Amino acid sequence: MAGDLGKDDANEQINSSSSELEVDAPQLPSRFADESFKLFSKVKVSDPTQEEAQEIKKKLVRRILPFLCVGYHLMYVDKQTLGSSAILGILKDNHLNANQYNWLSSIFYFGYLLAEYPQNWALQRFPVGKWLAANLILWGGIVLLHIPCQNFAGLFVVRFFLGTAEACIVPAFLITLSMFFTYHETSYLMPIMWACGNSSPITSGLLSYGVLWIKTGDFAPWKWFMVITGTITIIYGLTVWFLFPDSPLHASFLTPEERAKAILRIKENHSGIENKRFKRHQFNEALRDPKTWLFFLHAWSQEMANGITNQYSLIIKSFGFTTLQTTLLGCVTGLVSLCSLSLAAYFLFKTRNCRAWISVVAYIPAAISSILLLSLPWSNRWGLVTGIWIRSTAGIPYAVVMIWAANNSAGHTKKTTVIALYHVGYGLGNILSPQLFRPNWAPRYYPTWAIILVLACILPSGIILYLRYYLVRENRHRDDLAASDAARILHKGVVEDVDADGTRTHTVVDNNQLDLTDRENLEFRYVL
Repeated sequence: MAGDLGKDDANEQINSSSSELEVDAPQLPSRFADESFKLFSKVKVSDPTQEEAQEIKKKLVRRILPFLCVGYHLMYVDKQTLGSSAILGILKDNHLNANQYNWLSSIFYFGYLLAEYPQNWALQRFPVGKWLAANLILWGGIVLLHIPCQNFAGLFVVRFFLGTAEACIVPAFLITLSMFFTYHETSYLMPIMWACGNSSPITSGLLSYGVLWIKTGDFAPWKWFMVITGTITIIYGLTVWFLFPDSPLHASFLTPEERAKAILRIKENHSGIENKRFKRHQFNEALRDPKTWLFFLHAWSQEMANGITNQYSLIIKSFGFTTLQTTLLGCVTGLVSLCSLSLAAYFLFKTRNCRAWISVVAYIPAAISSILLLSLPWSNRWGLVTGIWIRSTAGIPYAVVMIWAANNSAGHTKKTTVIALYHVGYGLGNILSPQLFRPNWAPRYYPTWAIILVLACILPSGIILYLRYYLVRENRHRDDLAASDAARILHKGVVEDVDADGTRTHTVVDNNQLDLTDRENLEFRYVL
Protein backbone atom coordinates (compact mmCIF):
# COMPACT_ATOMS: atom_id res chain seq x y z
CA MET A 1 0.00 0.00 0.00
CA ALA A 2 1.13 3.58 -0.59
CA GLY A 3 2.57 5.61 2.21
CA ASP A 4 0.97 8.82 3.43
CA LEU A 5 0.27 11.42 0.80
CA GLY A 6 3.35 13.45 0.11
CA LYS A 7 5.94 10.71 0.49
CA ASP A 8 7.70 9.52 -2.68
CA ASP A 9 4.47 9.39 -4.63
CA ALA A 10 1.28 11.24 -3.80
CA ASN A 11 -0.87 8.44 -5.23
CA GLU A 12 -0.28 4.77 -5.88
CA GLN A 13 -2.01 2.82 -8.63
CA ILE A 14 -3.02 -0.74 -7.80
CA ASN A 15 -4.62 -3.61 -9.66
CA SER A 16 -8.36 -3.76 -9.06
CA SER A 17 -8.07 -7.32 -7.86
CA SER A 18 -5.20 -6.58 -5.47
CA SER A 19 -5.63 -7.93 -1.98
CA GLU A 20 -4.26 -4.62 -0.72
CA LEU A 21 -7.49 -2.89 -1.67
CA GLU A 22 -9.24 -2.39 1.66
CA VAL A 23 -12.87 -3.42 1.58
CA ASP A 24 -13.91 -0.76 4.07
CA ALA A 25 -11.93 2.05 2.44
CA PRO A 26 -13.96 4.77 0.70
CA GLN A 27 -14.20 4.10 -3.05
CA LEU A 28 -15.53 6.53 -5.64
CA PRO A 29 -15.30 7.38 -9.35
CA SER A 30 -12.64 9.93 -10.30
CA ARG A 31 -15.28 12.53 -11.25
CA PHE A 32 -16.34 12.67 -7.59
CA ALA A 33 -12.81 12.96 -6.21
CA ASP A 34 -11.33 16.25 -5.10
CA GLU A 35 -9.88 18.42 -7.87
CA SER A 36 -6.40 17.91 -6.39
CA PHE A 37 -6.57 14.25 -7.53
CA LYS A 38 -6.16 15.41 -11.14
CA LEU A 39 -2.98 17.27 -10.29
CA PHE A 40 -1.45 14.45 -8.25
CA SER A 41 -2.21 12.05 -11.08
CA LYS A 42 0.19 14.06 -13.25
CA VAL A 43 2.69 15.51 -10.79
CA LYS A 44 4.57 13.38 -8.26
CA VAL A 45 6.09 15.40 -5.43
CA SER A 46 7.17 14.90 -1.84
CA ASP A 47 6.01 16.99 1.10
CA PRO A 48 7.46 20.51 0.95
CA THR A 49 10.31 21.22 3.32
CA GLN A 50 9.75 23.93 5.91
CA GLU A 51 11.67 26.39 3.73
CA GLU A 52 9.67 25.46 0.62
CA ALA A 53 6.39 25.74 2.50
CA GLN A 54 7.33 29.21 3.77
CA GLU A 55 8.33 30.36 0.28
CA ILE A 56 5.06 29.10 -1.21
CA LYS A 57 3.10 30.75 1.60
CA LYS A 58 4.85 34.07 0.93
CA LYS A 59 3.97 33.84 -2.77
CA LEU A 60 0.33 33.09 -1.94
CA VAL A 61 0.09 35.96 0.54
CA ARG A 62 1.67 38.40 -1.94
CA ARG A 63 -0.56 37.39 -4.84
CA ILE A 64 -3.89 36.63 -3.14
CA LEU A 65 -4.19 38.68 0.06
CA PRO A 66 -4.04 42.12 -1.65
CA PHE A 67 -6.93 41.13 -3.94
CA LEU A 68 -9.02 40.03 -0.98
CA CYS A 69 -8.22 43.12 1.10
CA VAL A 70 -9.00 45.53 -1.74
CA GLY A 71 -12.14 43.55 -2.58
CA TYR A 72 -13.46 43.67 0.98
CA HIS A 73 -12.75 47.39 1.21
CA LEU A 74 -14.49 48.22 -2.07
CA MET A 75 -17.44 45.98 -1.20
CA TYR A 76 -18.02 47.86 2.03
CA VAL A 77 -17.57 51.27 0.45
CA ASP A 78 -20.13 50.28 -2.20
CA LYS A 79 -22.53 48.89 0.41
CA GLN A 80 -22.29 52.17 2.31
CA THR A 81 -23.08 54.31 -0.73
CA LEU A 82 -26.66 54.67 0.51
CA GLY A 83 -25.62 55.66 4.04
CA SER A 84 -22.98 58.07 2.75
CA SER A 85 -25.40 59.56 0.23
CA ALA A 86 -27.99 60.18 2.95
CA ILE A 87 -26.23 63.42 3.91
CA LEU A 88 -25.19 64.23 0.33
CA GLY A 89 -28.67 64.88 -1.06
CA ILE A 90 -30.09 61.51 -2.16
CA LEU A 91 -33.03 61.74 0.27
CA LYS A 92 -34.16 65.07 -1.13
CA ASP A 93 -33.48 64.29 -4.80
CA ASN A 94 -35.44 61.02 -4.63
CA HIS A 95 -38.20 62.34 -2.32
CA LEU A 96 -37.55 59.70 0.36
CA ASN A 97 -39.07 59.59 3.82
CA ALA A 98 -37.56 57.74 6.80
CA ASN A 99 -39.55 54.52 6.24
CA GLN A 100 -38.62 54.39 2.56
CA TYR A 101 -34.95 54.92 3.43
CA ASN A 102 -35.09 51.99 5.88
CA TRP A 103 -36.67 49.78 3.23
CA LEU A 104 -33.89 50.60 0.77
CA SER A 105 -31.53 49.11 3.34
CA SER A 106 -33.70 46.01 3.77
CA ILE A 107 -34.41 45.34 0.09
CA PHE A 108 -30.68 45.04 -0.59
CA TYR A 109 -30.66 41.98 1.66
CA PHE A 110 -33.81 40.51 0.14
CA GLY A 111 -31.84 40.36 -3.12
CA TYR A 112 -28.84 39.00 -1.22
CA LEU A 113 -30.97 36.31 0.45
CA LEU A 114 -32.69 35.13 -2.74
CA ALA A 115 -29.40 34.96 -4.66
CA GLU A 116 -27.37 33.23 -1.93
CA TYR A 117 -28.12 29.64 -2.95
CA PRO A 118 -27.77 30.10 -6.75
CA GLN A 119 -24.59 32.12 -6.26
CA ASN A 120 -23.02 29.42 -4.08
CA TRP A 121 -24.14 26.76 -6.58
CA ALA A 122 -22.41 28.73 -9.33
CA LEU A 123 -19.24 29.09 -7.25
CA GLN A 124 -19.07 25.31 -7.04
CA ARG A 125 -19.91 24.77 -10.70
CA PHE A 126 -17.79 27.48 -12.37
CA PRO A 127 -14.24 28.83 -11.87
CA VAL A 128 -14.31 30.83 -8.64
CA GLY A 129 -12.13 33.72 -9.81
CA LYS A 130 -13.99 34.26 -13.08
CA TRP A 131 -17.43 34.09 -11.44
CA LEU A 132 -16.26 36.53 -8.76
CA ALA A 133 -14.92 38.94 -11.39
CA ALA A 134 -18.17 38.85 -13.37
CA ASN A 135 -20.17 39.71 -10.25
CA LEU A 136 -17.79 42.52 -9.30
CA ILE A 137 -18.15 44.10 -12.75
CA LEU A 138 -21.92 43.71 -12.48
CA TRP A 139 -21.81 45.18 -8.95
CA GLY A 140 -19.96 48.28 -10.15
CA GLY A 141 -22.40 48.73 -13.02
CA ILE A 142 -25.38 48.56 -10.65
CA VAL A 143 -23.78 51.18 -8.38
CA LEU A 144 -23.69 53.50 -11.40
CA LEU A 145 -27.39 52.83 -12.00
CA HIS A 146 -28.19 54.73 -8.79
CA ILE A 147 -27.39 57.95 -10.65
CA PRO A 148 -30.45 58.19 -12.97
CA CYS A 149 -32.88 57.23 -10.16
CA GLN A 150 -35.35 59.94 -9.21
CA ASN A 151 -37.71 58.19 -6.80
CA PHE A 152 -38.13 55.39 -4.27
CA ALA A 153 -39.24 52.82 -6.87
CA GLY A 154 -36.11 53.25 -8.99
CA LEU A 155 -33.76 52.96 -6.02
CA PHE A 156 -35.77 50.00 -4.71
CA VAL A 157 -35.06 48.00 -7.88
CA VAL A 158 -31.40 49.02 -8.05
CA ARG A 159 -30.75 48.14 -4.40
CA PHE A 160 -32.41 44.73 -4.86
CA PHE A 161 -30.13 43.80 -7.76
CA LEU A 162 -27.09 45.18 -5.95
CA GLY A 163 -27.84 42.60 -3.23
CA THR A 164 -28.00 39.74 -5.76
CA ALA A 165 -24.51 40.64 -7.00
CA GLU A 166 -23.02 40.89 -3.52
CA ALA A 167 -24.26 37.40 -2.58
CA CYS A 168 -21.29 35.97 -4.48
CA ILE A 169 -18.46 38.05 -3.10
CA VAL A 170 -17.90 36.99 0.53
CA PRO A 171 -18.52 33.26 -0.17
CA ALA A 172 -15.99 33.45 -3.04
CA PHE A 173 -13.40 34.97 -0.71
CA LEU A 174 -14.08 32.31 1.95
CA ILE A 175 -13.71 29.47 -0.56
CA THR A 176 -10.47 31.01 -1.84
CA LEU A 177 -9.02 31.22 1.65
CA SER A 178 -9.91 27.59 2.34
CA MET A 179 -8.25 26.44 -0.90
CA PHE A 180 -4.92 28.21 -0.39
CA PHE A 181 -4.26 28.46 3.35
CA THR A 182 -4.24 26.34 6.50
CA TYR A 183 -7.06 26.80 8.98
CA HIS A 184 -4.72 28.51 11.44
CA GLU A 185 -3.62 30.94 8.72
CA THR A 186 -7.20 31.73 7.74
CA SER A 187 -8.03 32.48 11.40
CA TYR A 188 -5.84 35.60 11.29
CA LEU A 189 -5.97 36.40 7.56
CA MET A 190 -9.74 36.81 7.74
CA PRO A 191 -9.59 39.57 10.41
CA ILE A 192 -6.85 41.29 8.39
CA MET A 193 -9.15 41.38 5.37
CA TRP A 194 -12.08 42.40 7.51
CA ALA A 195 -9.99 45.21 9.00
CA CYS A 196 -9.49 46.47 5.45
CA GLY A 197 -13.22 46.12 4.78
CA ASN A 198 -14.50 47.67 8.00
CA SER A 199 -12.07 50.56 7.68
CA SER A 200 -14.19 51.66 4.71
CA PRO A 201 -15.90 54.46 6.70
CA ILE A 202 -12.55 56.25 6.52
CA THR A 203 -12.67 56.12 2.72
CA SER A 204 -16.40 56.86 2.61
CA GLY A 205 -16.06 59.76 5.04
CA LEU A 206 -13.15 61.39 3.22
CA LEU A 207 -14.78 60.77 -0.17
CA SER A 208 -18.06 62.26 1.09
CA TYR A 209 -16.18 65.26 2.37
CA GLY A 210 -14.41 65.65 -0.97
CA VAL A 211 -17.49 65.43 -3.21
CA LEU A 212 -19.24 68.07 -1.11
CA TRP A 213 -16.86 70.56 -2.74
CA ILE A 214 -17.73 69.51 -6.30
CA LYS A 215 -20.17 72.03 -7.76
CA THR A 216 -21.73 70.78 -11.00
CA GLY A 217 -25.25 72.15 -10.90
CA ASP A 218 -27.93 69.44 -10.97
CA PHE A 219 -25.33 66.66 -10.78
CA ALA A 220 -25.43 66.38 -6.99
CA PRO A 221 -22.50 65.31 -4.75
CA TRP A 222 -24.10 61.89 -4.06
CA LYS A 223 -24.04 61.17 -7.81
CA TRP A 224 -20.31 61.88 -7.94
CA PHE A 225 -19.92 59.48 -5.02
CA MET A 226 -21.63 56.76 -7.11
CA VAL A 227 -19.53 57.56 -10.21
CA ILE A 228 -16.26 57.22 -8.33
CA THR A 229 -17.08 54.06 -6.37
CA GLY A 230 -18.84 52.27 -9.25
CA THR A 231 -16.03 52.95 -11.72
CA ILE A 232 -13.31 51.77 -9.33
CA THR A 233 -15.26 48.55 -8.67
CA ILE A 234 -15.54 47.79 -12.40
CA ILE A 235 -11.79 48.33 -12.85
CA TYR A 236 -11.11 46.05 -9.89
CA GLY A 237 -13.43 43.37 -11.34
CA LEU A 238 -11.51 43.41 -14.64
CA THR A 239 -8.24 43.04 -12.74
CA VAL A 240 -9.64 40.02 -10.86
CA TRP A 241 -10.71 38.42 -14.15
CA PHE A 242 -7.16 38.47 -15.56
CA LEU A 243 -4.96 38.09 -12.47
CA PHE A 244 -6.85 36.26 -9.70
CA PRO A 245 -6.38 32.44 -9.55
CA ASP A 246 -9.43 30.16 -9.54
CA SER A 247 -7.70 27.56 -7.33
CA PRO A 248 -4.20 26.25 -6.52
CA LEU A 249 -4.47 24.10 -9.66
CA HIS A 250 -4.68 27.25 -11.80
CA ALA A 251 -2.24 29.52 -9.95
CA SER A 252 -0.10 30.65 -12.91
CA PHE A 253 2.46 32.29 -10.60
CA LEU A 254 3.38 28.81 -9.26
CA THR A 255 5.10 26.01 -11.14
CA PRO A 256 3.19 22.69 -11.42
CA GLU A 257 5.36 21.25 -8.65
CA GLU A 258 4.71 24.30 -6.45
CA ARG A 259 0.96 23.94 -7.04
CA ALA A 260 1.11 20.35 -5.83
CA LYS A 261 3.21 21.36 -2.83
CA ALA A 262 0.81 24.24 -2.10
CA ILE A 263 -1.91 21.61 -1.67
CA LEU A 264 0.32 19.33 0.41
CA ARG A 265 1.23 22.33 2.56
CA ILE A 266 -2.35 22.56 3.84
CA LYS A 267 -3.05 18.85 4.26
CA GLU A 268 -3.34 19.40 8.03
CA ASN A 269 -6.81 20.79 7.23
CA HIS A 270 -7.93 17.22 6.40
CA SER A 271 -10.11 18.73 3.70
CA GLY A 272 -9.86 18.91 -0.08
CA ILE A 273 -9.52 21.88 -2.40
CA GLU A 274 -12.78 21.78 -4.36
CA ASN A 275 -15.08 19.54 -6.37
CA LYS A 276 -17.18 20.80 -9.28
CA ARG A 277 -20.03 18.30 -8.78
CA PHE A 278 -22.95 18.86 -6.45
CA LYS A 279 -23.25 16.00 -3.94
CA ARG A 280 -26.74 15.67 -2.50
CA HIS A 281 -25.63 13.58 0.47
CA GLN A 282 -23.24 16.33 1.53
CA PHE A 283 -25.98 18.91 1.16
CA ASN A 284 -28.28 16.80 3.34
CA GLU A 285 -25.53 16.27 5.91
CA ALA A 286 -25.04 20.03 6.17
CA LEU A 287 -28.76 20.47 6.88
CA ARG A 288 -28.70 17.76 9.56
CA ASP A 289 -25.55 19.01 11.26
CA PRO A 290 -26.38 20.95 14.49
CA LYS A 291 -23.36 23.23 14.17
CA THR A 292 -24.61 24.46 10.78
CA TRP A 293 -27.64 25.97 12.49
CA LEU A 294 -25.62 27.32 15.41
CA PHE A 295 -23.46 29.22 12.93
CA PHE A 296 -26.63 30.32 11.09
CA LEU A 297 -28.16 31.59 14.34
CA HIS A 298 -24.99 33.48 15.18
CA ALA A 299 -24.97 35.21 11.79
CA TRP A 300 -28.61 36.24 12.21
CA SER A 301 -28.23 37.58 15.76
CA GLN A 302 -24.92 39.32 15.02
CA GLU A 303 -26.41 41.16 12.05
CA MET A 304 -29.43 42.40 13.97
CA ALA A 305 -27.24 45.43 14.73
CA ASN A 306 -26.03 46.03 11.18
CA GLY A 307 -28.84 48.45 10.40
CA ILE A 308 -26.58 50.99 12.09
CA THR A 309 -24.36 50.92 8.97
CA ASN A 310 -26.76 53.00 6.89
CA GLN A 311 -27.76 55.11 9.91
CA TYR A 312 -24.30 56.20 11.11
CA SER A 313 -24.32 59.52 9.28
CA LEU A 314 -27.92 60.37 10.22
CA ILE A 315 -27.44 59.40 13.88
CA ILE A 316 -24.17 61.31 14.29
CA LYS A 317 -25.67 64.37 12.60
CA SER A 318 -28.70 64.17 14.93
CA PHE A 319 -26.34 64.67 17.91
CA GLY A 320 -25.89 68.26 16.73
CA PHE A 321 -22.92 68.05 14.36
CA THR A 322 -22.81 69.77 10.97
CA THR A 323 -22.72 67.84 7.68
CA LEU A 324 -18.99 68.48 7.26
CA GLN A 325 -18.30 67.41 10.85
CA THR A 326 -20.42 64.30 10.39
CA THR A 327 -18.48 63.13 7.32
CA LEU A 328 -15.20 63.37 9.25
CA LEU A 329 -16.50 61.94 12.54
CA GLY A 330 -17.77 58.93 10.60
CA CYS A 331 -14.15 58.12 9.73
CA VAL A 332 -13.47 57.27 13.39
CA THR A 333 -15.80 54.28 13.08
CA GLY A 334 -13.54 52.87 10.39
CA LEU A 335 -10.43 53.65 12.44
CA VAL A 336 -11.80 51.71 15.45
CA SER A 337 -12.60 48.76 13.16
CA LEU A 338 -9.14 48.85 11.60
CA CYS A 339 -7.34 48.91 14.95
CA SER A 340 -9.53 46.36 16.75
CA LEU A 341 -9.53 43.84 13.89
CA SER A 342 -5.77 44.24 13.42
CA LEU A 343 -5.31 43.53 17.13
CA ALA A 344 -7.55 40.46 16.86
CA ALA A 345 -5.54 39.22 13.87
CA TYR A 346 -2.32 39.61 15.91
CA PHE A 347 -3.68 37.54 18.80
CA LEU A 348 -5.02 34.89 16.44
CA PHE A 349 -1.61 34.72 14.77
CA LYS A 350 0.12 34.24 18.12
CA THR A 351 -2.35 31.75 19.59
CA ARG A 352 -4.30 28.66 18.60
CA ASN A 353 -7.85 27.61 19.36
CA CYS A 354 -8.82 31.03 20.76
CA ARG A 355 -11.48 32.04 18.24
CA ALA A 356 -14.32 31.82 20.74
CA TRP A 357 -12.57 33.74 23.51
CA ILE A 358 -11.47 36.59 21.23
CA SER A 359 -14.98 36.86 19.74
CA VAL A 360 -16.71 37.02 23.12
CA VAL A 361 -14.29 39.66 24.44
CA ALA A 362 -15.01 41.76 21.33
CA TYR A 363 -18.70 41.89 22.27
CA ILE A 364 -17.92 43.70 25.54
CA PRO A 365 -17.29 47.16 23.97
CA ALA A 366 -20.31 46.55 21.72
CA ALA A 367 -22.45 45.93 24.82
CA ILE A 368 -21.04 49.05 26.49
CA SER A 369 -21.99 50.95 23.33
CA SER A 370 -25.67 50.10 23.76
CA ILE A 371 -25.52 50.91 27.48
CA LEU A 372 -24.03 54.36 26.77
CA LEU A 373 -26.63 55.13 24.11
CA LEU A 374 -29.39 54.08 26.52
CA SER A 375 -28.13 55.92 29.59
CA LEU A 376 -26.28 59.11 28.59
CA PRO A 377 -28.20 62.42 28.45
CA TRP A 378 -28.85 63.89 25.01
CA SER A 379 -26.66 66.87 25.90
CA ASN A 380 -23.56 64.62 26.12
CA ARG A 381 -23.07 64.39 22.38
CA TRP A 382 -19.41 63.31 22.61
CA GLY A 383 -20.33 60.46 24.92
CA LEU A 384 -23.10 59.41 22.54
CA VAL A 385 -20.85 59.51 19.48
CA THR A 386 -18.27 57.47 21.41
CA GLY A 387 -21.00 54.87 21.93
CA ILE A 388 -21.44 54.75 18.16
CA TRP A 389 -17.70 54.43 17.56
CA ILE A 390 -16.95 51.56 19.96
CA ARG A 391 -19.78 49.45 18.54
CA SER A 392 -17.37 48.73 15.66
CA THR A 393 -15.49 46.08 17.67
CA ALA A 394 -18.40 43.74 16.87
CA GLY A 395 -16.82 43.32 13.45
CA ILE A 396 -14.31 40.96 15.10
CA PRO A 397 -16.69 38.06 15.90
CA TYR A 398 -18.36 38.39 12.51
CA ALA A 399 -15.03 37.95 10.71
CA VAL A 400 -13.77 35.25 13.07
CA VAL A 401 -16.92 33.13 13.24
CA MET A 402 -17.60 33.31 9.50
CA ILE A 403 -14.27 31.66 8.61
CA TRP A 404 -14.67 29.39 11.66
CA ALA A 405 -17.86 28.00 10.09
CA ALA A 406 -16.07 27.34 6.78
CA ASN A 407 -13.05 25.75 8.50
CA ASN A 408 -15.23 23.30 10.43
CA SER A 409 -17.07 22.01 7.37
CA ALA A 410 -15.30 19.55 5.06
CA GLY A 411 -16.55 18.27 1.72
CA HIS A 412 -16.92 20.94 -0.94
CA THR A 413 -20.71 20.73 -1.33
CA LYS A 414 -21.13 20.71 2.44
CA LYS A 415 -18.75 23.65 2.86
CA THR A 416 -20.54 25.76 0.24
CA THR A 417 -23.90 24.85 1.79
CA VAL A 418 -22.76 25.90 5.27
CA ILE A 419 -21.33 29.14 3.87
CA ALA A 420 -24.60 29.77 2.02
CA LEU A 421 -26.72 29.16 5.13
CA TYR A 422 -24.43 31.37 7.21
CA HIS A 423 -25.07 34.16 4.75
CA VAL A 424 -28.79 33.44 4.69
CA GLY A 425 -28.70 34.17 8.42
CA TYR A 426 -26.64 37.26 7.64
CA GLY A 427 -29.24 38.35 5.09
CA LEU A 428 -32.20 37.78 7.42
CA GLY A 429 -30.54 39.83 10.14
CA ASN A 430 -29.85 42.65 7.72
CA ILE A 431 -33.42 42.62 6.41
CA LEU A 432 -34.79 43.05 9.92
CA SER A 433 -32.17 45.34 11.47
CA PRO A 434 -32.97 48.54 9.47
CA GLN A 435 -36.55 48.26 10.72
CA LEU A 436 -35.30 48.77 14.29
CA PHE A 437 -34.70 52.43 13.43
CA ARG A 438 -38.36 53.39 13.37
CA PRO A 439 -39.09 57.11 12.93
CA ASN A 440 -41.30 57.24 16.03
CA TRP A 441 -38.35 55.99 18.15
CA ALA A 442 -36.04 58.75 16.90
CA PRO A 443 -33.84 60.42 17.92
CA ARG A 444 -32.96 58.41 21.09
CA TYR A 445 -33.99 54.98 19.76
CA TYR A 446 -34.25 53.52 23.28
CA PRO A 447 -36.01 50.29 22.14
CA THR A 448 -33.45 49.93 19.33
CA TRP A 449 -30.39 49.99 21.59
CA ALA A 450 -32.06 47.64 24.09
CA ILE A 451 -32.89 45.10 21.34
CA ILE A 452 -29.36 45.34 19.93
CA LEU A 453 -27.87 44.77 23.40
CA VAL A 454 -29.82 41.53 23.88
CA LEU A 455 -29.99 40.13 20.33
CA ALA A 456 -26.68 41.33 18.90
CA CYS A 457 -24.38 41.15 21.97
CA ILE A 458 -25.62 38.77 24.65
CA LEU A 459 -27.25 36.12 22.42
CA PRO A 460 -24.35 35.69 19.93
CA SER A 461 -21.87 35.53 22.83
CA GLY A 462 -23.84 32.62 24.30
CA ILE A 463 -23.98 30.88 20.90
CA ILE A 464 -20.21 31.15 20.48
CA LEU A 465 -19.52 29.69 23.91
CA TYR A 466 -21.87 26.78 23.28
CA LEU A 467 -20.28 26.18 19.84
CA ARG A 468 -16.88 25.87 21.45
CA TYR A 469 -18.22 23.41 24.04
CA TYR A 470 -19.89 21.37 21.28
CA LEU A 471 -16.75 21.21 19.11
CA VAL A 472 -14.49 20.34 22.04
CA ARG A 473 -16.82 17.46 22.88
CA GLU A 474 -16.76 16.22 19.27
CA ASN A 475 -12.95 16.30 19.16
CA ARG A 476 -12.68 14.39 22.44
CA HIS A 477 -15.04 11.74 21.09
CA ARG A 478 -12.82 11.30 18.00
CA ASP A 479 -9.67 11.18 20.11
CA ASP A 480 -11.24 8.48 22.31
CA LEU A 481 -12.27 6.53 19.22
CA ALA A 482 -8.75 6.72 17.78
CA ALA A 483 -7.32 5.41 21.06
CA SER A 484 -9.81 2.58 21.56
CA ASP A 485 -10.60 1.49 17.99
CA ALA A 486 -7.86 2.80 15.69
CA ALA A 487 -8.92 0.41 12.92
CA ARG A 488 -12.04 2.49 12.33
CA ILE A 489 -9.95 5.54 11.44
CA LEU A 490 -9.28 5.08 7.72
CA HIS A 491 -6.47 7.20 6.29
CA LYS A 492 -6.87 6.31 2.63
CA GLY A 493 -9.42 5.58 -0.02
CA VAL A 494 -9.61 4.41 -3.61
CA VAL A 495 -10.40 6.41 -6.73
CA GLU A 496 -11.57 4.46 -9.78
CA ASP A 497 -10.85 5.78 -13.26
CA VAL A 498 -12.18 4.28 -16.52
CA ASP A 499 -10.09 4.78 -19.67
CA ALA A 500 -11.57 5.23 -23.14
CA ASP A 501 -11.07 1.52 -23.86
CA GLY A 502 -12.94 0.53 -20.68
CA THR A 503 -9.89 -0.33 -18.60
CA ARG A 504 -10.46 0.35 -14.92
CA THR A 505 -7.65 1.75 -12.82
CA HIS A 506 -7.80 1.97 -9.04
CA THR A 507 -5.61 4.50 -7.25
CA VAL A 508 -5.01 4.59 -3.52
CA VAL A 509 -5.10 8.19 -2.31
CA ASP A 510 -5.04 10.12 0.91
CA ASN A 511 -8.42 11.05 2.42
CA ASN A 512 -7.82 14.69 1.46
CA GLN A 513 -8.30 13.79 -2.21
CA LEU A 514 -11.66 12.07 -1.65
CA ASP A 515 -13.75 15.18 -0.95
CA LEU A 516 -15.04 13.63 2.29
CA THR A 517 -17.13 15.58 4.79
CA ASP A 518 -15.96 16.23 8.34
CA ARG A 519 -18.31 13.48 9.54
CA GLU A 520 -17.08 10.96 6.98
CA ASN A 521 -13.41 11.61 7.67
CA LEU A 522 -12.72 10.68 11.31
CA GLU A 523 -9.18 12.09 10.99
CA PHE A 524 -10.75 15.55 10.80
CA ARG A 525 -10.49 17.66 13.97
CA TYR A 526 -12.60 20.77 14.52
CA VAL A 527 -10.68 24.00 15.02
CA LEU A 528 -11.52 26.03 18.08
